[in-house]
Amino acid sequence: MLKLCRAEACQAAGGDALAARAEAKLGVSLGSTTADDRVTLEPIYCLGLCATAPSAMLDGRLIGRLDQKRLDALVAEAQR
Repeated sequence: MLKLCRAEACQAAGGDALAARAEAKLGVSLGSTTADDRVTLEPIYCLGLCATAPSAMLDGRLIGRLDQKRLDALVAEAQR
């Protein structure tokens, strides 16, 4: 499960664009699961990493300072 923080701090730090990128790469919208049931893309409202926004969580692992490159790597990891 890939969770993307949608709280204000993460949105202000570019989270909206990253969420759109994840949706496009996975072919699903937030709150949905891919057709192969491998990845669920969930919005989450605050992971407590506001100082390192934007942030995400992949299978319980917290990731801060998310950018396009790190997001692409997370999506690829989630799809394995």
